[in-house]
This record gives sequence, structure tokens and C-alpha cells, in this order.
Amino acid sequence: MKIYKRIAEINKEFPLLNEEKILLGTDGSVTNILEILFEGDCEVKTISQRIVNDVNYREVILKVKNPLVYAKSITPLKLIEEDLREEIKKDLLSADIPIGKIIKKHNLETRREIKEIKIEKISDRVKRLLNVNYNYLPMRKYNIIYKGKAIMEICEVFAIRKYIKG
Repeated sequence: MKIYKRIAEINKEFPLLNEEKILLGTDGSVTNILEILFEGDCEVKTISQRIVNDVNYREVILKVKNPLVYAKSITPLKLIEEDLREEIKKDLLSADIPIGKIIKKHNLETRREIKEIKIEKISDRVKRLLNVNYNYLPMRKYNIIYKGKAIMEICEVFAIRKYIKG
């Protein structure tokens, strides 16, 4: 199904803000969109991170002044070219850097392949992390494709509606 049709379908049952539609459907950098919408630098607060069997699991909150997105990423490090692997691994592990900025820093030509868009029931834990009382929020799951391989899987939950004026 085309992305815009899926978003229109969701919008019938769960009225979406235009900003949410853009974030759900973009095949570009969410970091960049958040910085434009909220007029500031997007920061990452790492909630948890671990490497198991050479796969990096990372859970973060993206914020521009306020928590806006809860994101989980899975990065099989063996799929990243050897000459880039250590640098990217270092960036993922040593600093709170958004994945969009890591991709830009290493000048990787990537694309995003959206796998799922839906409204999701939010756990109490994620509500606390995002500082919201909503029971349901828009979410999407996608892969970052580099040289024909899915090098990352990312799941994002958007809590921007609390901070959109209007």
C-alpha cells in the first residue's frame, strides 16, 4: 500500500496533525524535520544500549527542548562495511548522536524503507519517558538501506502533538 494511502486510512480513525503525517511518511531525516518544526537542535537521550552478538540495540528519546520521539534501533554491525564499522560503532556507543546525524557525518548514501505505520497503544514506561498522558500515539517502523542492505531497523513513536501550537 502507498504510504499516503496508509496515512489517510489512519487519519480517518485517529485524526493526525499535518506534522505527524509528515514525520510518519518521510523517507528523509526525522532529526532534520524536528529541528525545523521546533526551531532548535535535536538532542538524543539514551535510555538503554547494549551489543549482543555484534548487534547494537539502542533505545532513545529525541528532543528539541521537550521529549518528542521515543525510538528503538537495531543495528547488525556486521552489515556495515568494515572500514566504517568501528567509527559508526563508536558514534552509536560513545555519544548521544541521532542516527540521522551519524549517517550525515559518515556521508552515507542511504534510503529509508517504511515497513509499518500505525497508531500504537503506549506503555506506561514510554508515557513516562515522553512525559505524556496519551494512551495511543502514531508510530512507524522502517529500515535504513545502505548499498542494498538493511543496516538498521528503527521504530519511532511520535509525541509531538503535545507541543504543536494551534
